[in-house]
Amino acid sequence: MNADLNRLKTFYAVYRRKSVSAAAVELYVTQSAASQSLSRLEKELHTPLFLRAGRKLLPTPAADSLYELVHPFFLSLEHGLAGLEKRAAAPSGVLRIGAPVEFGSRHLVRLCADFRRKYPEVSFALSFGQTAELLSALSAGKLDFAFADIFKSGRGYSREFSIFTIKLVAQEELALACSAAYAKACLRGKAGPRELLGLSFIDYNPHAPALNGWFEHHYGMPHPRPQLALSVESVQALISAIESGMGLGVVPRHLIAPGIASGRLVEVRGRGAPLLNSISLLRLKDGAPGAAEKAFLSQFGHAPLKLAG
Repeated sequence: MNADLNRLKTFYAVYRRKSVSAAAVELYVTQSAASQSLSRLEKELHTPLFLRAGRKLLPTPAADSLYELVHPFFLSLEHGLAGLEKRAAAPSGVLRIGAPVEFGSRHLVRLCADFRRKYPEVSFALSFGQTAELLSALSAGKLDFAFADIFKSGRGYSREFSIFTIKLVAQEELALACSAAYAKACLRGKAGPRELLGLSFIDYNPHAPALNGWFEHHYGMPHPRPQLALSVESVQALISAIESGMGLGVVPRHLIAPGIASGRLVEVRGRGAPLLNSISLLRLKDGAPGAAEKAFLSQFGHAPLKLAG
């Protein structure tokens, strides 16, 4: 038997109120509709649920048994709906956020800590990874939103980003650097694009997107074809490779500023303004943000944050 939820709801109200008319008022239906619903439920169960004693309704043993079955369900439903209503009204619950490892570990965790001081009912589930992994999880509904460093060409974002809303939230200067020992042995004071391309490089990806971006930004070279000594999907590992003298690599400047200041590392400056890495916040276009998500997103104003160590 597939029990009708509305009829069970009517029974539940009548049993508690011991009155069809009072139950009808509670359920915002007519007394006739409540009586018909109760009568149909009795026919489905093949047993009477109430006996009349004058103007009183007396539950039968079958009604007592049915009440014991449905009472925990409706009680749980009421508590659950109340929780949803509370969550919709005030920031609470779990926010699932994705981010690149470096941005997440250095900056996002701090943002979450500051947010929880204001909204202690909100907790976080953070996932760190590469951009492709984060966007896949976001599109599958496994994340509420994600931070990612994505490239915007002159024609805008590529088609894969069409399902997301995108907001620029932070920027950081990128620097091409090598160890002081490597600079002394290989650069020898020459830092033009052709001289540089004869050296060894380190990037996060075998396709060298960071290096390609640096050469295109500073010298208008869209396909520089740097020779990679190493590719590694970790900022800290890339910095370690630079410090070890494996070659030149592009990293956030604020992460290597102490090494440059101490003379252990050397920054190779290109033409024009520094290359900026942009961190954007992505959400599914069709997603309706809850109170917690709205409050967290409100931390990011119109001007992007300037990232520093």
